[in-house]
Amino acid sequence: MERPHELQSLMQRLALGDRAAFHPVFETLWPILRRFAARHLPAQEAEDAAQEALLKIFHRAAAFDPERSALAWAFGIAAYEVRTVRKRRLRRREAPEAAAAGHPDPGSDPEESAIVRDLETLLRETLGALRPEDAETLRLYARGERAAIAAATFRKRVERALRRLRTALTERTDAR
Repeated sequence: MERPHELQSLMQRLALGDRAAFHPVFETLWPILRRFAARHLPAQEAEDAAQEALLKIFHRAAAFDPERSALAWAFGIAAYEVRTVRKRRLRRREAPEAAAAGHPDPGSDPEESAIVRDLETLLRETLGALRPEDAETLRLYARGERAAIAAATFRKRVERALRRLRTALTERTDAR
């Protein structure tokens, strides 16, 4: 898969202030982040979360660390936006729409579908290589649940598990 290396290069250029990299970064990340958010949120909320994630990515581009995976960094920001939308809905005590529980439309573009499949495979393989406790912590976290422990303890476990996941993803993508 060529795109992660291309995205890494584009994000490095954007971090250095190269405005010409803005549009290619958008073109690369928008469909990926939109589908990611659609897996966890109803359609309208997913679009909003993906847009917010992109705004934050562009706003924080100068802080991007070229030693980290650009894709993992973008997913981290998108995941935060998804959690924010979910928490907002919970505070308003709204029920999630049935559409959010279903599978999203994988898109009609075969290239995008292949990218998503490759990313999902990479993530599954990487999660499988993590310690079982880390993988379970991340699964709970992704579902918006937490283990039967103190909230601060769970947050710390999530932080450590995410750090290990980022490291493992970086190692796997660099090896490709």
